[in-house]
Amino acid sequence: MEKPCPTGSQVTSSFDGWRRSAYSLCRILMTHRTFFPALLGFVLVLFYPVSAIGNTNGITFYVSPDGRDEWSGTVARPGPDDRDGPLASLTGAQDAIRELRSAGELSGEVRVVISAGEYLLREPVVFTPEDSGAEETPIVYEAAPGARPVFSGGRRIGGFSPNPDGIWTTRIPEVQAGDWYFEQLWVNGRRATRARTPNRFFSYMLDVDEEVFEEGGSRPARARQTISVRPNDIRSLAGLTEEELRDVNLLAYHNWDNTRRFLDSVDTNAGILVTTGEGMKPWNPMRRNTGFILENYLAALDTPGEWFLDRDGTLFYLPLPGEEMMNADVVAPVAEKFILIEGDPAAEEYVEHLTFRGLTFHHAQWLTPPEGFEAAQAAAPIDAVIMADGARHVTFEDCEIGHIGTYALWFRKGCSESVIRRSFIHDFGAGGVRIGETRIASNESERTGRITVDNNIIRHGGRVFPCAVGVWIGHSGDNRVTHNDISDLYYTGISVGWRWGYNESLAVRNRIDFNRIHHLGWGLLSDMGGVYTLGPSEETTVNNNVIHNVYSWDYGGWGLYNDEGSTGILMENNLVYHTKSGGYHQHYGRENIIRNNIFAFGLEQQLQFTRVEPHLSFSFTNNIVYWDEGPLMRGNWREANLDVENNLYYKTSQAPIDFAGMTLEEWRELGRDTESLITDPLFVAPDRLDFRLREPSRLAGIGFQPFDPSQAGVYGDSAWKAKAAEVSYPPMEAAPEPPPAPPLQLNEDFENAVLGSAPRRAQVQTEGRGDGIAVTDEDAAGGERSLKVTDAPGLRARFNPHFYYRPDHREGLTRAAFDLRVDPGVEFIHEWRDNTSPYRVGPSFSILRGTLRANGRELLEIPSGEWVRFEIRTTLGDQSTGTWDLDVNLPDQPPRHFEGLTNGHEDWRTLDWFGFISNADTSTVFYLDNLELVNTLR
Repeated sequence: MEKPCPTGSQVTSSFDGWRRSAYSLCRILMTHRTFFPALLGFVLVLFYPVSAIGNTNGITFYVSPDGRDEWSGTVARPGPDDRDGPLASLTGAQDAIRELRSAGELSGEVRVVISAGEYLLREPVVFTPEDSGAEETPIVYEAAPGARPVFSGGRRIGGFSPNPDGIWTTRIPEVQAGDWYFEQLWVNGRRATRARTPNRFFSYMLDVDEEVFEEGGSRPARARQTISVRPNDIRSLAGLTEEELRDVNLLAYHNWDNTRRFLDSVDTNAGILVTTGEGMKPWNPMRRNTGFILENYLAALDTPGEWFLDRDGTLFYLPLPGEEMMNADVVAPVAEKFILIEGDPAAEEYVEHLTFRGLTFHHAQWLTPPEGFEAAQAAAPIDAVIMADGARHVTFEDCEIGHIGTYALWFRKGCSESVIRRSFIHDFGAGGVRIGETRIASNESERTGRITVDNNIIRHGGRVFPCAVGVWIGHSGDNRVTHNDISDLYYTGISVGWRWGYNESLAVRNRIDFNRIHHLGWGLLSDMGGVYTLGPSEETTVNNNVIHNVYSWDYGGWGLYNDEGSTGILMENNLVYHTKSGGYHQHYGRENIIRNNIFAFGLEQQLQFTRVEPHLSFSFTNNIVYWDEGPLMRGNWREANLDVENNLYYKTSQAPIDFAGMTLEEWRELGRDTESLITDPLFVAPDRLDFRLREPSRLAGIGFQPFDPSQAGVYGDSAWKAKAAEVSYPPMEAAPEPPPAPPLQLNEDFENAVLGSAPRRAQVQTEGRGDGIAVTDEDAAGGERSLKVTDAPGLRARFNPHFYYRPDHREGLTRAAFDLRVDPGVEFIHEWRDNTSPYRVGPSFSILRGTLRANGRELLEIPSGEWVRFEIRTTLGDQSTGTWDLDVNLPDQPPRHFEGLTNGHEDWRTLDWFGFISNADTSTVFYLDNLELVNTLR
């Protein structure tokens, strides 16, 4: 009699036992796969269940906090006999997939389903080409339905106890032993503030001296900076031991950069900070009125929400009101990165067809290296917690990356066809997403392009590196950055391109469209934009974005910003409002199109243009510019090569509009805005930021096409849109003005200056057309170096090149002295001015055709090619006599004295501008050395 067929459950039960035995055998065989490939394949085919081997239905592995990496991972929950179940980690899933691949070609999708819970990462998960999927067999690492698994690089800290002063402390033995240290901390999901002073904004430097130890390229390789500050600003450093002082961080804010350094020494009584590292950038150094803060010492822990970690293992924390430390969730980071995708594009070995969906990555750190962090635009040297090289068809979807110390994700070298979509990136130390590199790889396979950053929320960044960017594109083209909500950064929202000037750039055909970019700057840095571009970017679009609330510290809080060499960019259908420095600025560039935008409510001005060039700089057409007070334009619009036509301008105060110093009629005589309108566009409710048009047909004559700003930002379900809008930001607030500083004193012999650099502490104006102001070793009055000033014919302004200082001398006696060597043909002017408008001149003299002139008369002949010493003395303020004295020391001659020379203006009383001008219109040179400026009260 035939035996009855077994039931399905009997087959499954019997097969499960065989499968577990076979899988264990497979794991053993994998360590000897060279010797047993045939046997391994036989075992897999014979014993592996149909649901877990290659087939048209694909393969599913499971990962769970209660899993084990020695299990098969093919069942979602541990079995009752505890002999099989899910895997425990991403690396366990990697190993399982690798084993199957080594047994034979996979077919169908491979899914790794990850249950809810927390998974600790102490080192990054590395994906190499052997972890790739294929178009037919993609590999997906995804959250289980309804789950939000969290991969954390942090460690929880407890055991806090209160002190009488309200500070809570706990001991961390690993820190005391030197095995662990951290510089970020999260309490109840909030980034706690590392103890700092001042608690808001910054203090201001008075002066910076640099001593060069080792020359470099564009900046010294190594130098020491001695920083003069107000003693009260560093009083809290008094009493620190040398060991404690070594952990104090100095963070300086200078224009678009930050410098983070450790301190060598401090003199709290004299107000001196000394630090060593790379030399400062000559074009953006720390200088007078550079803002700075001091971090990471116990005396600075004085505000709720601050913390400090002592090297003895004590963690100090001052709770926020209502924060219960006995049950607080306190996490410190251990890991530095989460995922490394390590393809080798130069060898054409890629990591491909991977998807990460629904995963959360939290808590990763950045530790300040001993040499600190040197000033770098966009924090360009800083890595990301997810790094990708040689990634193709790699997708991050519905993921979360937060509570980190660096950038979030970087498609760096040789990446293409990859995506980050509908993900939440928040609370990051640097920026959000990076694409490409700062260099052009010689091997084309190492160049990155065709990356999509779409429908993401990117906010609360720059917490360690304020100069970082929301989305940064370097030398990379054909990328799409669309429908993102980017906010709460201290610098730029989206930066495109990495070429200063017109040389080759790969940042072409990028799409920067339909993004909402807002609340940038916060009054900390300068020279920023909602969208910032650099270099040739042909066929790039910046369209249909909404940009608002961009507030810089000093200059440069713009909405759309075409910086150096920006070329071939279309900026269309953008709504830009509430910016400090205006809706649009072009520094210099070529043939950009600014069309059909709405620019509203710039604070300082609405539009700005800087450098005049012979080619067409940009076209500005069919735009609406709407504002209440202040000027329309700033910059040299009169001489620029621009196409400006068919725009609408409306100033709600109805005061006359100044067109770059011209009336409308004078402006139109230049062939600009001849058909433009000066009228109210009739927005629905501009006071409520509703810029829809009540009567669109009224603007048909200028060709303005209405667009819908509500399409900018994230899209999809209502919950996702609500998440983007859930944060309410406070009003922008200006940093306090630098307090009155002591008068500037100069004693500059240029011996420690970098060859080719501009004079430190001076404001330098050159045109880059054969003229220049730079430190040289060609000649010197004493020592080996001096300052060389080179003039050239055909400059736009005859008074260029020139440089000047801001001494702020108000009272007492001021003495200035310097050595000067003029070559034939020099037209030299030295002038002292105040800050009135128009300014008034005090002491002033010139050298024209070898003759020294002052007070409208010739004083004496100045030999060319020889060093001559000049000294000027005058009284200021209420003590001013209206006169000044001049001493001239000619070589091999007795000193000449000229007393009682009259000031240029009888009401001149203060020295606010102390300058040197080359006024020739030919190729000439003069040298200056041993510059002194001293003010004494009497």
